[in-house]
Order: sequence, then C-alpha cells, then structure tokens
Amino acid sequence: MSRPDTSPLVSATRYHAHTCHVRNRISPHSLDFSRYPLPFKGYEYLDKIPINPELDNLDACVAEALDGRQVEDRRGLDFKRVCQILSLSYGVTLADRSRGIFFRSVPSAGGLYPCQLYLSGDGAAGIDTGVYYCDLVQGFLGKINSRPLDTAVVADGQAHSGTGLVITGIFYHAAWKYRERAFRYLLLDAGHLGEAVVNAARAVGAAATLCYDFGDRQLGKRLGLDASQEVPLAYVRLGHETSRGPDVETIPYQSAEPVSGQPAPMEYAILENAFQAGSAITSPGLPDTDARVFEKEPVATIAVPTGEKRLDVSFVHAVFHRRSRRNFTTKMLPRSVWARFLERVFTGMGAGQNPLEPGAAAKAFLVPAMICQNLEGLSDGIYAFSQDGSTMACMEQGAFAQELARVCLDQSWISRAAMNFLFLADLAAVEAALGARGYRHVMMHAGRAGQRIYMAAQELELGCCGIGAMYDKEAVELLDLQSGSVLLYAVSAGPVKNKGYLS
Repeated sequence: MSRPDTSPLVSATRYHAHTCHVRNRISPHSLDFSRYPLPFKGYEYLDKIPINPELDNLDACVAEALDGRQVEDRRGLDFKRVCQILSLSYGVTLADRSRGIFFRSVPSAGGLYPCQLYLSGDGAAGIDTGVYYCDLVQGFLGKINSRPLDTAVVADGQAHSGTGLVITGIFYHAAWKYRERAFRYLLLDAGHLGEAVVNAARAVGAAATLCYDFGDRQLGKRLGLDASQEVPLAYVRLGHETSRGPDVETIPYQSAEPVSGQPAPMEYAILENAFQAGSAITSPGLPDTDARVFEKEPVATIAVPTGEKRLDVSFVHAVFHRRSRRNFTTKMLPRSVWARFLERVFTGMGAGQNPLEPGAAAKAFLVPAMICQNLEGLSDGIYAFSQDGSTMACMEQGAFAQELARVCLDQSWISRAAMNFLFLADLAAVEAALGARGYRHVMMHAGRAGQRIYMAAQELELGCCGIGAMYDKEAVELLDLQSGSVLLYAVSAGPVKNKGYLS
C-alpha cells in the first residue's frame, strides 16, 4: 500500500507548476469591465488627514536613492517626510479619470495595482496614534483603527519609532485579469513597491527596513483584513529612533467599517491556498556557494566594468516620469552607458533588510541573468551575474532575444531590447531551505530588482518594461536550466525611439 501524500495542497513548486502557461493551451478569458477593480478601498473613517508631500525642495538624485548606504537619520521622522515617502513610493503620477486609470510611481502588472498600503504610528512621527489606510489616489490618510500595530508583531520585537507601512495584496485586483496566475503578479508588485518605499525613504534621509516575516494571521486580523480577499505581504519599518510609545493594549480597539463600492469579487481558492501554504516561517538553510540554475558550465567569466561617471538626475523627476516604455530600437549602446546602468542596478541591491531574517536570506537563491545584444564591447549572449553584480559568466554566446520574445508569448518588442534581464531560481531548493514561504520571498526579491532596473533606465533615459507572462517550460528549455529551476520574471531595457540615452 502506498504512503499517503502529506505534502501541502499548494506549495511553491506546485503552485508555480500548476500556473504555467503552455503554448496553445491558455484558456480564453474575456475581461468584464463592469467588475473592474476599484483603485482604492473605502471605509467609514474615524478621521482623515490630507497628504501634502512638498517635494519641490527635495534634491536627492537617483544614485543616492539606490546606492544602499545606511542613512544617517539624525532629523527624526516627521509627518512631512512620511508624506514624501508615500508620494514617492506609491503616489499617482498620471491620471486618466475618464477611464478610471491612475498610473503610480511604480509599475504594476496590467496597471491593476493590487497592492495596498497601511500606515501604523504611535505618535512619534507627528501622526495621531492609530492605523491608517493610505489612499494615495484621493490623497489622504484615513484612520481605520485608534490602536496602532504592536511592533512585536511586525518587527521581530525590535524597538523602533513605531511608524511603519504594511504592504498588502488584494487577490481579485490581480485575478480579474490574470486568474490563477495572479499570485505571481501580486508578489512581484509587492517587491516593486517594497523597493520603492526603501528608495523613497533613503531619498528623504530616513531609514527604512523591509521585513517579510511576521505572523500572517495576527497581522491581517489587526488590520481588519478578510484573509480570503486580502493578505499582508511585507512591512517596512521607518526611522532609526527607538520609542516606547503607548502601551497598545491600553488604547481602545475602535475599528472603522469597510465600505464596498463594487460587486462581490470572483474568488480563486488556489490564490488563498498558495498564500496560506507559506504561513510557517522556517529558519534558513543557505546554499554553500552561489545558487546554480544553469545546466551547463560558463564559457567565460568577466568583470563587470565600472561606470565612468555619476549622473545627478533628480530622483523626484525620475519617479514622476517613470513609465513602461517598450518601443525599443536596435541602436548600439555604448559601453559607458550599459556599465553605468549595471552599476546602478546592482549597487545596493537587496539593501534595507535585516540580514538575519529568513526573508532576506531568500535573495541568495535568486540568480540574476541577462540576454543581451548590441552592447558595445560585449558579445551577444546569455550571461549570469554574481550576487553582488561584480562579475558575469557567459553561459552561451549568440543571438537569443528573438527566441526569448517567442517564449514570452510572442511579444516581438522584446526581441529589440538591448538588455533582457532574467530572474531565475531553483524553486525546489528554495522550498527545501525556506519552506513554502520562500516562494513569496524570492518572488518579491525579483520584484525589488525589477524596480531598480526601472529607475536605472529612467535615470539614463532608456526604455524599460517588465514581463511576467511566458511559456514557462519553453523558457527552461531556451535557457537550458537545471531540473526544478524556472524563470520567475523578466525585465527588458534599452534605447527606445524618440528618446536619447544620457551618455
């Protein structure tokens, strides 16, 4: 008699495999615009505080926001700086109100923006004690509870100012278009937003620490979330200073009632199951060497050249002009430009996390790679980067962009991009080391890296566009990956029409 299968109904490898795209087997799906997700939530708020970011005098450049150095946070966190962080990380940068479309300072799969932000404060940053829903479309903080979050729930018991942001994801907001595959996009979006918050905090001179590990159920309950609809994905501690703050248990638990303005959303049980499968936090078992995903050995390993000069492009300008641009040209990209681009992407990648947290450890399993063409001084081919981005191993020389475009649902614009960044992982190894929760972490790390690529492209006036859709098994075959290894995310970047890069 065979042994019963006691593995989770959904695990990292099972969920990813179940939601693979297979050529000619994607079931038809029409979009019901009468059920289009609303751009913000509604509550019977206890109080509202207008957000006024006052960004005119903020002179930080893109390099300062991305370089990952520890911030000397001597001024302390105040309400003005909190508003600046919110506006720069998730603010509306372009609105088409006639169609109800609001572009934000970060990209989102399908422009759906399923991630939500909540702020918890104990009064230390000049914000009345409580939990607030951050409505950055209408421009206010809405108090939904008078009692702030207990920092022990979300920050490993570490004392800090008590001011922090919770990033959540609403399943339906992504599933409206992407159905069962939506959890992938939800995690990538959360990674983009987490990186954006860390960068924005650094730009205004505030410390920020991104946390992936907390009690899901407890945190969701304190935020008043319906776990079948919306779940917490990340928490960002803001500020260095410590504060005992008020005893949260002495503050009355006064919760605002949510208000729904749209029909009941369709539910996809696999999304909730995929999240719940990762509820347990596992102490990390890290690989002894750099994670391996490629089947073959590299042809050669070379040092990544250093950018020749620093650009002082305004971070505020870059944020508010960021768009997904994919009208790529095959124009040769000078060595000085692509070297500076890579330097900006990798310098500080993964900074702003507690290195002892299991969620931070997942970065060791993420392998960044690139399919490139038309880069001055570099042969076309597939390259894998070291974790710190200082070296890249040529896995195979040749022209692969056209094949990648075919793998990514035949999107021809990918074939013209100078650099197609690939984020790879051995999901079996991730799950063995970090449990099913590791899937969340490695996907969010990929999203964080993707955000850096977008900002580096904006700094250098290059185009950039993320790609979450691909025929998964064909991607494995194209890249000649080991069993268990997959392509999680791709981001195209390079020169685009009607826009010259900064050299």
